[in-house]
Amino acid sequence: MIRLLILLLLLPLPAQALIQYQGENSLYQDTIWEGEVLIDGILTVAMGVTLEIRPGTVVRFTRFDSNSDQIGEHEIFIQGRLLARGTAEEPILFTSAAQDPRPGDWGALNMIMSEEGQNLLENCIVEYAYRGFHSHFSKAQLNHNLFRFNQRGAQFQESEVVIDNSIFTQNFNGLQFRDSTVVMRNSKVQNNQWGIRAVYVNLRLENCQITGNRTNGISLRDSDFNLRGNLINGNRRGIYLQRSRGQMTANRIVGNLEHGIYLEDSIADVSENLLADNGRAGLKVQHAGGTVVGNAVTGNHQFTFVNEGIESFQIGANWYADQPVAVLDQRLRPTVGPLELSPALDTAPEIGQ
Repeated sequence: MIRLLILLLLLPLPAQALIQYQGENSLYQDTIWEGEVLIDGILTVAMGVTLEIRPGTVVRFTRFDSNSDQIGEHEIFIQGRLLARGTAEEPILFTSAAQDPRPGDWGALNMIMSEEGQNLLENCIVEYAYRGFHSHFSKAQLNHNLFRFNQRGAQFQESEVVIDNSIFTQNFNGLQFRDSTVVMRNSKVQNNQWGIRAVYVNLRLENCQITGNRTNGISLRDSDFNLRGNLINGNRRGIYLQRSRGQMTANRIVGNLEHGIYLEDSIADVSENLLADNGRAGLKVQHAGGTVVGNAVTGNHQFTFVNEGIESFQIGANWYADQPVAVLDQRLRPTVGPLELSPALDTAPEIGQ
C-alpha cells in the first residue's frame, strides 16, 4: 500500500483542461480561471459578477477582423468586476492566439460601467491587443504590469485609474485617456510612438520614466497636472502642454530632440527641475503664464528659452552653470514678446532623484 501511494505521488498530474468560449457568451455567476483559456468571440462579465484569474493563467484571443480595419474584435467585456492577480514568478498573460501575432489581433480588456468594485490587474502581461486595457466609467488599479506590442497600451475615458510600477513599451500609443482622474507612480513609458496623450484630465505623475517615445513624451490638453520626480528623456518633445494648468517639480527633462518643455496657452509653475541637453530649447512658451524659478538649465542646444507669444514672459532666478543664456524673443524676432530674465542663481539647486 505504501509503495502504491509513493508511485501515485510520483506520477505527473493531469494537464488542466482548456477553458474555451466561442461566439457571444456571458458569465452570470462568479468565475475563476486558471490554466489555459481561449476566447474565440466576445465574452461579457455581467453586472454583479466577478471574474477572478489566478497566477500563471494564459488567456489567448483568436484573431477576427470582420471589416479589415486592423482592429481585432474578440475581447472580454466587463460590466462586473475583474480581479487578475498574478505574481512576479507566475504572471498572467493576455495574448494573441495567432501563430504570427501582431498589434491589434484582439480587442481589449474592456471595462464599461464597471464601478461595483475596483478592477485589479496585478503582475499581468498584456500584448498584441488593439487596446490592452480599456476603461469607460470605471475604476481600476494597475500594479506591476507589462503592456507591450499593442496599438494602444491603455486607453480610458470617464474613469478613475491608479497605475503603479508598470511598463508600457513598444505600443503605438503608450497611454491615451480623457475626462479621467489618473495617478501614475514608479512606472515606465518607453519606446512607443506616443508616450502619454491626454485631454480633460487630472493627472498626477510621480517618479516615472518617460523615455524614447518617438513623438512626445507627455502631451496634455485642457488638463490639470502635477509632475514630480520624473525622468523625461529622449523623446521628440519632452512635455507639450496646451491650455493646461499645474506644477512641475524636481523632474529631469533631458536629452529630448526638440523642446524640453513647451507651454502653449498654459499656466505652469516650473521649479527645481533639470532642463539640460534638449535639442531646440530647454523651455518654449507661447501665450503662457506661471513661474520658472529655481531650476538648473544647462547645455540646451539652440536656445535656453524661446518665446513665440506676443506677450512678455518672466523667467525667474535659475542656475545656468556659468553658461551664456541664449534667448529667442523679440530681440531676434520683432513679432513676438520679450523674455525678461532675473539674475542667475550662484549655486545649483538640488534636483530630486
